[in-house]
Amino acid sequence: MKHSFLLRPGRWLAQGRIFDAEHQPQAAQGEAVVEHGPAAWTIHNWLESADGRRLDNHYTVEAYAGGKAARWRAHDPALGKLKGTFEFAGRRIFAVFDAPAQGYSGSGTITQLGERSYHAQGELRRGGRVAASWDLALTRQTKP
Repeated sequence: MKHSFLLRPGRWLAQGRIFDAEHQPQAAQGEAVVEHGPAAWTIHNWLESADGRRLDNHYTVEAYAGGKAARWRAHDPALGKLKGTFEFAGRRIFAVFDAPAQGYSGSGTITQLGERSYHAQGELRRGGRVAASWDLALTRQTKP
């Protein structure tokens, strides 16, 4: 099965939990919209916790030419400028990133469950400690 997240344009809904620095869970929901342009791809996503806290990101991804990795950069109003990579390995997409101006770094794993479903887990670190983490189900809402 070929990856459908990131490699195909589409709209994905996210449902699950986010955890704060004390590992306290909160329900969360969000959305990611993947678009492909001739020179770059964009990902617009947001994630909101049950208490109303919201993260908004706008990613620019260098067009993926069938290799094993793609570089990206993003901006989040709370975290600042981020840069990272997506690496494709079997049914997983690994993401590593950092926001050096704010002292953040992190990683995530997006595991393909089916053509229209993925499981995303990851963590955001600051000063070597976990500042937040997530455990989300991603479900594709539009056909390719």
